[in-house]
Amino acid sequence: MSPPVRISEIGLYLRCPRLVYFQNLGSIAAAEDAGRILLRALMQSLSFAPSSEISEMDLYSLLYDSLSRLEQELPLVYKIDAAELRSACQDLTQEIQGISQHLVENLDLLLPCEVDVDLWSEKLGLSGRLDRLAWGAVPSIIRTGKAPEEGVWKKDRIMLSGYALILGEKENRHIDAGMVEYARAGLVRRIEIHGIDRARVLRIRDRVRQIKDGRLPDRPESAPCQGCLASEICQTRHSLASKFF
Repeated sequence: MSPPVRISEIGLYLRCPRLVYFQNLGSIAAAEDAGRILLRALMQSLSFAPSSEISEMDLYSLLYDSLSRLEQELPLVYKIDAAELRSACQDLTQEIQGISQHLVENLDLLLPCEVDVDLWSEKLGLSGRLDRLAWGAVPSIIRTGKAPEEGVWKKDRIMLSGYALILGEKENRHIDAGMVEYARAGLVRRIEIHGIDRARVLRIRDRVRQIKDGRLPDRPESAPCQGCLASEICQTRHSLASKFF
């Protein structure tokens, strides 16, 4: 039986299907971004909060103390540049107050919780590591980029639905809601998970399997090619294919 498709691969597919192909070949590796790793770890440090009923000042102190600890710990865990991490810590220090101000209103949605929850389903052929599992078996993913004005980004909705599918099979019930944490803005967006979202996950799972079996997908017109790690090899494959067809 084929190994399960990871939810992160579904996210990669949604960015550009060819990234799945080149990553599977080992032609590209996932970049370790110190700023993103730091912000995600900072949000997960909330799992150690004593209670969801804490003040904005308490939350500020908690995040500030966690930031100092993470600056020392993360280089031991990830292959990241210490100077880059130090710079990211300095930048994030300036943002903690704003994050705390908005996030304190949403702590009751996040706590109590487990973080980095490994999920796997042989039946669904899916696996992944969920950022946060909040009370009541509510899945939550942490995003470090810009938040949309309303709701969540399409990619986030589909990836969250993937986690909900695996979690639902484990819990033997439909998981019909989840959350996306837009960490830099201190926002927590709770959304409903619909059947159409689950169906999209399964369709993409099948496409990812085909790609990992060696099928080079077309490059979408909307692919974010600028700054892409695979841009050179992708263009080479495109040029070779043009000679034969």
